[in-house]
Amino acid sequence: MAYALFKDEEKLSRTFSTKEEALKKADDAGLVEEREGEPVLEDDLKIKPCSPDPDPHSDEDLDWTPENPAA
Repeated sequence: MAYALFKDEEKLSRTFSTKEEALKKADDAGLVEEREGEPVLEDDLKIKPCSPDPDPHSDEDLDWTPENPAA
């Protein structure tokens, strides 16, 4: 199963093979804070299961912006 970072129902990241990998990449991007010794995503961000990306991506593709930004 693949996982990605979401805000509401909008996918913000490429997919990762594990929830832990998605959390680590979000932490590397500065989107995780510690509360009571536990990592917590900022704002309304969540890591959710999703369909895998059709094409493989590298870490250079991590821009953490919406896939379909409003014009």
